[in-house]
Amino acid sequence: MKKEKGCEISNNTLTKMLNKSIGLLIEDFIKIAISDFSSAKNIIKIALKQKGTGSIRNKYEERGLHVPPFMIASITSKCNLKCKGCYDREKSHNCSLEFNENQWTNVFHQAKELGMSFILLAGGEPLTKTKVIRECVNFPEIIFPMFTNGMLINEEWVEYFASCRNLIPIISIEGDKKQTDNRRGEGVFDRVSLSFELLKKRNIFYGISITLTSENYDSVINENFIKDYMDKGCRAFFFIEHVPFDCTTESIVISKTQREELDERLGKLRKKYKGIFIAFPGDEKRFGGCLAAGRGFIHINSRGAVEACPFAPYSDVNLNEMSLKEALSSPLLGKIRNIHGLLDEHKGGCALFENKEVVERVLKDHEM
Repeated sequence: MKKEKGCEISNNTLTKMLNKSIGLLIEDFIKIAISDFSSAKNIIKIALKQKGTGSIRNKYEERGLHVPPFMIASITSKCNLKCKGCYDREKSHNCSLEFNENQWTNVFHQAKELGMSFILLAGGEPLTKTKVIRECVNFPEIIFPMFTNGMLINEEWVEYFASCRNLIPIISIEGDKKQTDNRRGEGVFDRVSLSFELLKKRNIFYGISITLTSENYDSVINENFIKDYMDKGCRAFFFIEHVPFDCTTESIVISKTQREELDERLGKLRKKYKGIFIAFPGDEKRFGGCLAAGRGFIHINSRGAVEACPFAPYSDVNLNEMSLKEALSSPLLGKIRNIHGLLDEHKGGCALFENKEVVERVLKDHEM
């Protein structure tokens, strides 16, 4: 598909493109489930419910409200690890209380009514919010990829995953044992390897998430690595370009050459292996670039603030004070979308983070 600049793509066209892309993703999800999982029947039911969410978003589009199909919900800032370069640890969190399970349940209800298809659960470590995670089973219309460090997964959690097939564990690793333990701490790789075994034994659809750096690029974007994890039962692979939130890690950002060949490498893997392969932000290109600020997704932080992106923690609205529907019309998010054309050219990673001076200038003007 020829790349279009985001500022030239209307909301209506963008909604249609996102709906089509989600439809193809769900089709892949069903095909994998049918052939590989005893839980296929339950997974197919969940996938079919997704068809209704696109229609809901279309109706809101006709009324003048663009509803992004994705929400990133950082349900807590608490974590049981201290990974090097963690973007959440580098943020300054205000002193207000984190949302509780009732507040998050209300957010999920509102997202359902708006037709949001996916809520990506993040943190901190989301499994420390037990009651919030256990609410996911009550929202079969929504798929919840849960990005976890995997350290807390045990037989009890795996039993819950088996009953809540719309919750998909996505375990973060850095590559091999040495690479993972170097960033996440000694013994982490061995512990999460036990989690992989539990998930495979119970036939849970799960994935892995890897922060792509110049140090691990060649070792994780290759067939041996993918095949090894396919053999472990993994069927979804998320490759997230490293964003140097901690400026001391700028040296490990992937190179221009690596970024340019990433699409080609993933394309070959998609053709050869029965799995879901997603690159971020690389896959945004087909939609005209950065999907933040409500173009394709929004971020809700642990205290209910509605932000453009986890890497651009700026907000002028909070779900303590208004509905999610009202928050989508945030003036600040609108202004960030309006400068989308300025974010089109960047070195990679997160366009908003790389252009944070531009975003902060918009924020300053907004506050005046």
